[in-house]
Amino acid sequence: MKLLKTAVLLAGGKSSRMGFEKALAEICGKKMIEWVIDALRGTINFVVATSEKNAPKTKAYCMRKRYEIIETPGRGYHEDLRFIQQRIGQPAFISVSCDIPFLRSEHVNALIDAYKRTKKSITGVVPLSMLPKGCSPSHIFELSAKKYVAFGLNVVSKDEDKGSVLVFEDALLGVNVNTKAELKLANDLMRISGRCRMGKNGDRFAAENRSDVVS
Repeated sequence: MKLLKTAVLLAGGKSSRMGFEKALAEICGKKMIEWVIDALRGTINFVVATSEKNAPKTKAYCMRKRYEIIETPGRGYHEDLRFIQQRIGQPAFISVSCDIPFLRSEHVNALIDAYKRTKKSITGVVPLSMLPKGCSPSHIFELSAKKYVAFGLNVVSKDEDKGSVLVFEDALLGVNVNTKAELKLANDLMRISGRCRMGKNGDRFAAENRSDVVS
C-alpha cells in the first residue's frame, strides 16, 4: 500500500516578483515559512527544499532552526521537483509552496485522504471566482467549464496515470504571496480573519471549507 510519508516545503525560488526571499517575509510578525510549517508540523513529516543559489538567507534560517533540508540546484520549479523526486526515494510525496500562509492542517489531511482514495498525483485548486480581490494567480486552468487556480499544494507521484484535482472551497487558501502588494493583502486578511490575535498555530481559527475530488 502506498503511503504519503513526507511533505517537501518548496522554498528555493528566486522570488523575483517580491524582490527579496519571500519565505522570510513576515505576516503578523511571523515569517511566512513558519505559517506553512505550522500546518505541516504534527500532521506529516516535512523537509525544506531550498537553494544556496537563489535563497541563501532562507537556507541559513532553516539551518538555524534545524529543519531537515534538501539542497536543490535552483534551476527552476520543474527541474527542482524532478531532483527532489529522485532524492526522496518514495513513490509519492506532498509538495507545498512556502507562499501559502493560510494553509492549515485540515487542508493537508484532506490531501492525504484524497491520495488514499485515488493513489494518483493530485493538484490542489481553489475556484477562481472565490479568490479575494487583489490576488494575481499564476496558474489558472479550466475544468468542466469552470476556472480554477492551482495554489501550491500537491501530491507528486511516480505513477504515470492521469492525476486528480482536489477542489478546496476556501478563498484564503488561494492567496499566494508573490509580490509586496500580495504580502500586504495577506497581512490584512490575517488580521481580518483573527489569526493575528491567536496563538502560534492559530488553532482556534478554522474557516469552513469543503473539499471534493474531481477526476
